[in-house]
Amino acid sequence: MAELKGEKLARSASRGQRHQSASRPSSRTSAGGSGSSHMKVAAHFQVLEKMNVPSAVRTLSSDDLQQVRHAANRILTYIMSQDKPGREVMVKNTLYVQSLLTTLETHKDIDVCRTIVTIFVELIGKLNTGSRCSQLVTQGATRVFLHLLARESKPDVPNEFMVQIHYVLSKLALKDRKFGVKARLSQALPVTLAFIRNHTHSTAVRNLQPVLTVLKSYANNAINASYLGKNGAINTLFKIISNINKKNAVMTKTALDTLVLLVKSKSNSARAVGYGGVPILIQMYAEWHRLDTKNRHISLRKSLLNILKHVSNLKSGRQAVIDADGVRVLYKICEDIMDVRELESLIFIASLVLRKCFPRQKLPANATKTTLLYKLPESEFHVPQGLSKDAALLNGITLNVDTKDDDDSSLDNDDDLSSDDEIEPTKPVLGNFSLDRPDEGNARRTLEDLRMYEQFFPEVLDIEDDLNILLDRVSSLTASEGLKGNPHSMPDLRSTKYTHFSEPLFGNTLDSAPSTAGKGRTKASYTYRKDEEAAATARLEKKEVCEGGASAVNLKTGQPVFSLDFEVNSPTSNKSRYKPLVSPFEHKSKAKGKASKSTDSLLDMDDLRSDPLLDEGDDSEFSADDWVKPADFYDMARKTNSVGRFSKVAYPDLHGSKPIPKREPLYERKFGVQRAKIFEDIDRLINSEELLNRVVYDFDAIVKDGGDEFHGGSSYYANHDVERLGKPVTPYDHLHFNSLFESGNLRKSIQIRENEYDLILCPDVNSNHHHQWFYFEVSNMVAGRRYRFNIINNEKTNSQFNFGMQPVMYSVQAAVNGEPYWARAGTDVCYFKNHLSRSSQVTGGVRGKLYFTTTFTIVFPHSYDVCYIAYHYPYTYTSLQCQLSRWQHSIDESAIYFRNQVLCQSMSGNNVNVLTITNYPSSNSKEAVEQFRNKPYIFLSCRVHPGESNASWVMKGTIEHLLSDSKEAVALRQTYIFKIVPMLNPDGVINGNHRCSLSAEDLNRRWMVSCPRLHPTIYHTKGMLQFMRHMQRTPLVYCDYHGHSRRKNVFLYGCSPSQSWMTDDVDNPSVLSDKSEDYGYKTLPKVLSQTAPAFSLSSCSFTVEKTKETTARVVVWRQIGVVRSYTMESSYCGCDQGPYNGLHINISHLQHMGRKFADALLRLKSRHFKVTELTNEDGKPLAFSAEDSCPADNQYGDDDYAEDNLSDDITDDDDDEELDDADVL
Repeated sequence: MAELKGEKLARSASRGQRHQSASRPSSRTSAGGSGSSHMKVAAHFQVLEKMNVPSAVRTLSSDDLQQVRHAANRILTYIMSQDKPGREVMVKNTLYVQSLLTTLETHKDIDVCRTIVTIFVELIGKLNTGSRCSQLVTQGATRVFLHLLARESKPDVPNEFMVQIHYVLSKLALKDRKFGVKARLSQALPVTLAFIRNHTHSTAVRNLQPVLTVLKSYANNAINASYLGKNGAINTLFKIISNINKKNAVMTKTALDTLVLLVKSKSNSARAVGYGGVPILIQMYAEWHRLDTKNRHISLRKSLLNILKHVSNLKSGRQAVIDADGVRVLYKICEDIMDVRELESLIFIASLVLRKCFPRQKLPANATKTTLLYKLPESEFHVPQGLSKDAALLNGITLNVDTKDDDDSSLDNDDDLSSDDEIEPTKPVLGNFSLDRPDEGNARRTLEDLRMYEQFFPEVLDIEDDLNILLDRVSSLTASEGLKGNPHSMPDLRSTKYTHFSEPLFGNTLDSAPSTAGKGRTKASYTYRKDEEAAATARLEKKEVCEGGASAVNLKTGQPVFSLDFEVNSPTSNKSRYKPLVSPFEHKSKAKGKASKSTDSLLDMDDLRSDPLLDEGDDSEFSADDWVKPADFYDMARKTNSVGRFSKVAYPDLHGSKPIPKREPLYERKFGVQRAKIFEDIDRLINSEELLNRVVYDFDAIVKDGGDEFHGGSSYYANHDVERLGKPVTPYDHLHFNSLFESGNLRKSIQIRENEYDLILCPDVNSNHHHQWFYFEVSNMVAGRRYRFNIINNEKTNSQFNFGMQPVMYSVQAAVNGEPYWARAGTDVCYFKNHLSRSSQVTGGVRGKLYFTTTFTIVFPHSYDVCYIAYHYPYTYTSLQCQLSRWQHSIDESAIYFRNQVLCQSMSGNNVNVLTITNYPSSNSKEAVEQFRNKPYIFLSCRVHPGESNASWVMKGTIEHLLSDSKEAVALRQTYIFKIVPMLNPDGVINGNHRCSLSAEDLNRRWMVSCPRLHPTIYHTKGMLQFMRHMQRTPLVYCDYHGHSRRKNVFLYGCSPSQSWMTDDVDNPSVLSDKSEDYGYKTLPKVLSQTAPAFSLSSCSFTVEKTKETTARVVVWRQIGVVRSYTMESSYCGCDQGPYNGLHINISHLQHMGRKFADALLRLKSRHFKVTELTNEDGKPLAFSAEDSCPADNQYGDDDYAEDNLSDDITDDDDDEELDDADVL
């Protein structure tokens, strides 16, 4: 066998010789002797192979041992004579390497082992060792050398030999991923540690560089680090760094890096503190700062700070830093290097250490106490779990602390995606039952239970009677005006002039019919005949309207069925439906010419596109010039019910605000601004005696002083901002704040320095968290001064304030001067973690969480102005009611079918509106009416989260577009019937909440299980959708409008069964009978990406996660059966793509997005509804119909997306993930 191996070695040597002669022209050996040298070295390897016999099989004689020594020495001599390519060839020769490794394993002679180890040292070299070490690792060199190290751990073994072994191991460790595990299994850890411990004195420490490198590789493994710490490695390393000469920076850096790895463990950090290592580290950092004037050893100084960072995670470590005067030293050094860009990493880590070492302070307000409390109605169906302790006591509820509660899970979420739930191969319980708590779900509502929602579909129930009344009037008017026409066809009402009458055409069962009190109106209005009024009333009285809390019985099962427990007004007299209403407003509506342009032209993509760079203004039918009079706004505001009492009406709401007529680029923060703000906060902690700490506004005190009158008294609805302009207010030395108006949110303002204020936000009503939305008034300012505002109790781990977003500001003085705009304002805007601790009662039992600070600086342009500052463009409930009234009194009723009804009332008694928008049938024929009734539905909802005001502006754009006379709007009304709930959470909006309703629950987590008393808006909106499904009129599209605080652009979330959290999700409308997937949900995002400049296709996602099963998007998809069920997310910040790239998103952009969303619906090709052919006013068919495949080349049909992968892998990764400290900067 040995002879065969020898032949192989010889052939290998021959091949090596040929390779070297071909690859390099010369070597250290002479050309004539090269061949003979290779043959000789092969012979030496043959000798090693012959002698590599285990001692158990054969004992080597002294002559044999001498041969092995000779052969090893000759091989070493040969390798030392080779240059780098020659050594590379030797390493790649597997037989040679295996022969050397086997010799190390089988021979215990110290001379032989030293020679073989020296051979490997020569083979590896000193520079560019990566490829050679990788070859050796693959051949098992790591295991052999670790065993050798453990075997040779004897007192009589020379130190140089041990250093050589460690040198080889230090190189191999860089390429061996399992080095730490192999070392532990080989019992090599105590050998290395003992060797270092025996050489900590100054004379011997200079030779420990490779040994320390191996120790560092050991410490990369957490188990090894724990073992080393228990066995004194921490103390040993501190002795070494104390004895190393400052000139030996490489060895110092290696020892410090090892300590960094060890002190990641809290137990090792405690050992470092106990040894007294913190003063040593502080002193070393100060010395290296003094010595390293040319910044050549930044990494070494960074290692020192990293050790302090880990140690300061312990309370004892923080105290040790303080006792060693480390706070002063670190702060002073940071001040010295503040302007050096390359030392940014040192400043950052030092700031972390400083902030950790200062004691965590409580929020300067009772963080566990709810600011506003509201007594909830009793409900036997649901117990809210999001209440604060005070709210729970008020309502007699015992809370179950559950850190995984749905409401708590939404604390740091933006709808509608998260990424922290793993896919589970289980199926949910569907229907009306909860996924996780099936026994808590509502009983199924039968058609009889849902029939109460018939009244919200007047376009289906009343259209024939309304048409007959309309035609009778038109006929009489035609005769009186001398007009000729076919009495059995629908005339062109839009071009006919009418006489004004005293009462409206269409009544409303809930007193929300349009009024004719407006002056100067040009739309048609009519007088009712008594017999028509009586007939219409009799027709309504035949409807089945559910009252009170009656129960029903399922005729199939005999079981009681839950029915609505909510009072709905029933028409009992003619006046209840046809009572003429007097509008609280007097409008100056623009006279309308032709109602719409001709729609004969093809509705192609050019019609849906617009130049976004030219379309900056608000091109809607309704502008701020037509806003209501102040007295009319006050009247509407008095009907708004709030939890607390308001002291005023905000000026921007009272007078309306125009979209700003200029672009606002994203804020580009200068380098070092955030770092400077953090150190200013640190300076506040160091020099706390210099702070004013003066409370200048306290909402809690106002509530307490107001007592029962604050909650039960009537609000004061007026505004005197204009009278206050230019007048200073006493005391003169600070700003004045106020948030006692609708949607306002500011709990406390504390003057810190002359021009710096800490602001604390109110939590949601009945809650003690959800701090993000802010909206407050500030006055008594002096122009030209820099005022800094710090909102100090934010909860989310990151914000778009770090990525170019600015808050918005409205100046009353500017509005008086002709600029009534909300504008982006503030410089030095940033967001970072502060030192204020959050109570475990607020965080669901989790300890140690901190608040975050939003800081910005504003220079006010006018002295003694009255300004309003908000998180985003406010859109209040009263403003919505005014808009609804304006729309009712401004549209052309002869061309647009528009109904505003009250779906239900919120818990505090505010109306929740539902709108119906479509067109009238082309005639009163049976076929035309039937076609009208069979039009598909589009269902839109908005503002389930009160703080997402941007969603309301998008919805405003959609509604105004649908009510306009553009050809796209005409086509939309001819194609679809729109059902719109524009505000799902009016109570939250009114009271300045960010996330929840008055029940302290996220209403977008109550769609699976909703209570008619605690969640009436969700209960009845879902009831409408369930009724539509029972009537086989499932909407073609459902979209819930939202806002997103952590991402830019506008995008959609949809539902795809292939991306569901369930591995086999088939119980949904997107799975067809042949088990294939209906890709219709991808059409709308694709169209929007080509027509809406703010829309981002790459941000869209169709993931269905378990935590989102109770949201509107997923429930409507899964239970109602809507394939195209979406959440539309609009950024608070701006856009990073498309024509709006680098710009803030403003009111005009949001409304434009709403219009483009509506236009994109024309491109949908329904698989569920047969849409009739669209016709223009002359009765001619339009070139494009929703029933057709699509115009021209069918480029937007659903089938084209069957194989598309529209951002299937996109997830909202930043939604729920906690960020490291490094991410704060």
